[in-house]
Amino acid sequence: MKPDVAWLGPGAEGEVAAVLAVANPDAYARPGMPGVTRWAGVRDDAGRLVAVGADAWSAPTVGFVGGVATLPEARGSGLAGAICRFLTADLLDRHGRVSLMVDDVNAAALAVYRRLGYTRRPVAATRAVPAT
Repeated sequence: MKPDVAWLGPGAEGEVAAVLAVANPDAYARPGMPGVTRWAGVRDDAGRLVAVGADAWSAPTVGFVGGVATLPEARGSGLAGAICRFLTADLLDRHGRVSLMVDDVNAAALAVYRRLGYTRRPVAATRAVPAT
């Protein structure tokens, strides 16, 4: 059965944040962040949000996928691939190109992106960490 991926409404930010907190606490994209414009998601049969992904920091000539996450109990069922296919198709249509970033240690995500036809290009990126 093909997962039903859809754009989430503006009232879903709390649900998205809850999924990210459990499934991808280090995600760069978060609801309400500047440049994170919209979220796609998959709900289970009970209506609970179980997988998400964002249109984040897209520019006129390249769409950008961010914040992809699937709750642990829903992993292995193709939801991340479905979310990424949905985002990729929409962003390609809007921008002509699509990009994303993933940490080298995230083997599961790398496998999903490889299956979808993404080409890996190494880049260096940093994240500011507040001093304690």
